[in-house]
Amino acid sequence: MNVESDAQELVAAVDLGGTFTKLGLIAPDGAVRAETRVPTRLTAFTDGDGGRGTVEWLGEEISAFAAAEAEAIGVRTVGFGVVVPGIVDSASGVVISAANIGWTGGVELGDPLQARLGLPGGIGHDVRTGGLAEWQLGSGRGLTNLLFVPLGTGIAAAVIVDGRLLEADGYAGELGHVQVPSAGDQQCACGQVGCLEIVAGASGVVRNYRRLAGATPGDEPVAAEEIATRARAGQPEALGAFEIAGTALSEAFVIALTLFGPEAIVVGGGLSGAADLLFPIIDQEFDHRLTFQRRPKLLTSSFGSRAGLVGAGLLGWRSVTAEAQ
Repeated sequence: MNVESDAQELVAAVDLGGTFTKLGLIAPDGAVRAETRVPTRLTAFTDGDGGRGTVEWLGEEISAFAAAEAEAIGVRTVGFGVVVPGIVDSASGVVISAANIGWTGGVELGDPLQARLGLPGGIGHDVRTGGLAEWQLGSGRGLTNLLFVPLGTGIAAAVIVDGRLLEADGYAGELGHVQVPSAGDQQCACGQVGCLEIVAGASGVVRNYRRLAGATPGDEPVAAEEIATRARAGQPEALGAFEIAGTALSEAFVIALTLFGPEAIVVGGGLSGAADLLFPIIDQEFDHRLTFQRRPKLLTSSFGSRAGLVGAGLLGWRSVTAEAQ
């Protein structure tokens, strides 16, 4: 746990994931004053309780974390923000669907947590709130048109147009499921074929590499980070894996540029560490593909894996401000 400040009033921020959940205490300027990570309790996978078990567990974790930090560093928690992957209606605080958490059919998250914690709070989508953090405090600060794209196992986007974050009742920004030529007719878990994330997410890079290297099911797994290391050393199969990913990203980005006209594309997530491999490919593809579209700057995330956590903190502070008015 990292404690860096004696700030008196903070909000609890939560980035709920399928494997681990991050918790932090966030200052009004977005600074992370304390944080920890716990295994996510996925009771809802087997309980058939509509997600209530995980929601109750989450309330307990937030309470315990805030109480422990109040004793350790003398702070007071005045609100909370929680971000979730999936389809999230932030206005109602309802998670419409979150496959990684085992939630389908709509799970009420905002009202139960407010009742459990006795604090104002906000619920949001992990990528959109990560984009909010990058836009207001990070690499996209000062821009009014921005695309934030974290590259992890999956791919989504936060879209800011004319100084407004697009929500569309939770359905906006599913860039990973734009169909691109580089993905061919490969089947995606979403039910479509040819989706961007099949070849351009971290798992996609691994899949590209295994195919190019002629790997068999019994071969030792290789992580995307190791493939990047091999690409930097000049290994042809590794370079080819990133060539496919970079080309696919450029194909999807051109669609986004045509529709939304961002001034910059901020790339985050674990695969942003391979920006030195991906950005030159994307730039080269832009040379060939762009005609009338505005050419964006390509930037890496300021907050890295903390973007969702910082964004959750901003949601919390918005709720605190709204209640005070």
